[in-house]
Amino acid sequence: MTGRDGRPPEPSGDPREAALAWFVRLESGDADAADRAAFADWLARDPAHRQEFDRLSGVWGDLGRVPDPRRAVRPLPTRRRLLAFGVGGAAACAAGLGATVVLTGWPGEIRTGTGERRSLALADGSSVELDAGSALAVEFSTAERRVRLIDGRARFVAAADPGRPFAVACADGSVTMVDATVTVHRRPEDVVVAVEKGTATLAAGNRPPVHLAAGHCRSYGPDGPGPLLRDGVAAETAWRQGRLVFQAQPLDAVVADLNRYHPARILLWDSPLAALRVDGSVDIARPDAALNAIVRTLPVRTMRPFPGLVIIRSV
Repeated sequence: MTGRDGRPPEPSGDPREAALAWFVRLESGDADAADRAAFADWLARDPAHRQEFDRLSGVWGDLGRVPDPRRAVRPLPTRRRLLAFGVGGAAACAAGLGATVVLTGWPGEIRTGTGERRSLALADGSSVELDAGSALAVEFSTAERRVRLIDGRARFVAAADPGRPFAVACADGSVTMVDATVTVHRRPEDVVVAVEKGTATLAAGNRPPVHLAAGHCRSYGPDGPGPLLRDGVAAETAWRQGRLVFQAQPLDAVVADLNRYHPARILLWDSPLAALRVDGSVDIARPDAALNAIVRTLPVRTMRPFPGLVIIRSV
């Protein structure tokens, strides 16, 4: 990516490759006056050069505005905010199961970091298991038990209380349950609801609510619930056994899941790549193996221009 003198090579007919080389050089902090002059000359040669460089700069700026679980772990509340604080088992494999915490209406977000899972015991007897890179807020009141899933995925075991429904709000809809076990997964373009036990009611968009029985799994978006997903419950609960399962998932959704476990940030370089479909099952303790499988099966390749960043781009 650099020439013999340490500077980016002259463009070789691929403005995107050259833009990335210049970007790496300029962001490294080692660029001198000669580098900056050569860069200005390269920009002036062809409008496509500036277009590609501005595109990369914009992507990098967007990346900085998106919460990254590698940096956004919220500390547990203090003892005064808890009914109890029990230290659970030590970190188990890459998923890193944390302490079990008993919460009342904690005002704010509870977040898990990369590769971290956390179990929460709620004051009503319900429990929540947060997947890695996930966030929720507990909003209990005297009339309703309400939890808001902000990011990622969580498994809810709702205690029976017929007079006070347990509701999980996420994106454009909500799931209401009584004495049920339900997993809710927020993906880039939709939300998936998987019912392991009991029953739930899904309300989304302007469509009438739909009833979900044990074994049912549906996605929903702004337009309302989608059709039942075959084998969806097994796929949505596999993370608890240390695996991620993808069933014809768009690549951007796969990357979102991998980002919750991979030590580096994974970024899609080409927008059309987001729609490519991925099938498979991967070990969450080996997220790089998933990247290798994506490269083998899709027309993409990976680049690592900086430590902590993996770019997936077209071949």
